[in-house]
Amino acid sequence: DVVAGHYSDGFVSVMRVQAARARSAYRAALASLPAAEQAAQRPGLIMGAIYLTLLDEIERENFRVLHQRIALTPLRKFAIASRTWLWGPPARLARGDAA
Repeated sequence: DVVAGHYSDGFVSVMRVQAARARSAYRAALASLPAAEQAAQRPGLIMGAIYLTLLDEIERENFRVLHQRIALTPLRKFAIASRTWLWGPPARLARGDAA
């Protein structure tokens, strides 16, 4: 089905599990980062925030990724980067929540 570009309930179920795994990995990575190191790790935290937002968008589209590209605009990436640079990672990154 995936190779043929067909969506199925099984595909969506697998993608939901993978999204949960990704959020769990974000939480674990952030939890293991000492607070004193957050400033030095801003670029990684920014990328984590951007990737989590992209995951949110993919999930919002019900994982319809086989026939379309889901992306964030450069302006939105800049806004996420700016917020993360100034105020640190968003709380939802620590929780792994969807937006």
